[in-house]
Amino acid sequence: MFTAISGLIGVPYFTLIVVLITLIIFARDKWPAGLVAMGSAIVLGIFGCVTTDKVFSGWSSNLTLMIMGMMIVGNALFKTGAVLLVGKSIMKAKFASNERVVMVIIMIASGLLSAFLSNTAVVATFIPLVGAMVASSNGKLKNKNLLMPLGLATAIGGALTLVGSTAQPMANSILEQQGLPMFGMFDFVPVVLPLFICLIIYFATVGYGMMNKHLDFEDTVPTVDASTFEDVKLTWRTWFSAGVLVFCVAGFVAGWGKTGIIALIGAAAVMLTGCLSFKEAVTEAVDWNTIFVMAFAQTIAAAMNDSGAGKMVAETAVSLVGTNLLAQTAACVIVITVLTNIMSNTATAAMMTPIYIAIAAQMGVNPYTFVMAVTVAANLTAATPIGGTAITMTLPAGYRFKDFLKIGTPINVIWVILTIVLIPIVYSFEFVG
Repeated sequence: MFTAISGLIGVPYFTLIVVLITLIIFARDKWPAGLVAMGSAIVLGIFGCVTTDKVFSGWSSNLTLMIMGMMIVGNALFKTGAVLLVGKSIMKAKFASNERVVMVIIMIASGLLSAFLSNTAVVATFIPLVGAMVASSNGKLKNKNLLMPLGLATAIGGALTLVGSTAQPMANSILEQQGLPMFGMFDFVPVVLPLFICLIIYFATVGYGMMNKHLDFEDTVPTVDASTFEDVKLTWRTWFSAGVLVFCVAGFVAGWGKTGIIALIGAAAVMLTGCLSFKEAVTEAVDWNTIFVMAFAQTIAAAMNDSGAGKMVAETAVSLVGTNLLAQTAACVIVITVLTNIMSNTATAAMMTPIYIAIAAQMGVNPYTFVMAVTVAANLTAATPIGGTAITMTLPAGYRFKDFLKIGTPINVIWVILTIVLIPIVYSFEFVG
């Protein structure tokens, strides 16, 4: 009965309708993204847009297991104080009273940590650290001038590696589904590192002046006791959890096995040694909303491919934009940047990766470069506070939507231009027969 309905409309068209509705619901952000992704996947399965065995297959995928394992390993570093020690060293440094210098150091530290750890956890750790510094600075530091750069640095810092943000492994999983070459651990660095450096330069110069001009509301001085961070002490578990992270990264780079297996070995190691308990891993470390999105978004991506919807969109895109590779790259980056500023970057990557794989096939090129453009663009969120959770978490500083539009839009535009220029240069298109 259900398949007859989708067949009457046309399975590719029905799939696109479901995906479009899913995108709208994601953007409205009224329901948890994981619930929306699950509902969409079930509908696509019931109506025959994807085989029923693929509806829940994402739960056993390498991608989902890797993300789950790395969430647990990352949380162990926070539990054992490894990350707090980084913040504590910033608090005690000689430059701690120079706001501009403090801002740059915080951006570098949080951005690099986000390349390997959950950016939301990094922000959650740094917010009280920043608060303690502001409270003890006698007015030399302002909360509102430090938290926005912190959020944006963690957002783009997470794009530096394969495991730093969920968009990269999501795109990798779709490449794997279709038997295509996948991204390596540090394949994103040549493009994303210049974007990260550009963000730091922007806030150290023009952006800092714009914050002083546009953030015209009274600064909130957090009531954080700086002495809280004096209790952070090194234990063997601190070093062990850091060593587990190094093991996981080394395993990903060296290809010791499936990334999901390596991440789960790391997760088991930190739980068995008491770096965090099994209960803490399940109730605190794992963000189940993200896991639901990761698992069911793979079903949506499979439906786009299996139903022919992706190919249909690709043919339309090629007919509209043409076969100029630079023009297609520019369209890709611009469209996806707009989408990722209003919805989850995971969902954006899941929806758009199959389409650009199909576009690559239409144009006779290896899809690697287009998918790289999709993945990087899915992390270019700076113009709104709703595009990424790490950025949304900074709103208690008093920011308004218009503050991100005024201060974040210029760097977002710069990022887009740099990405359009760098992607074809660094990852040249390879024509296939």
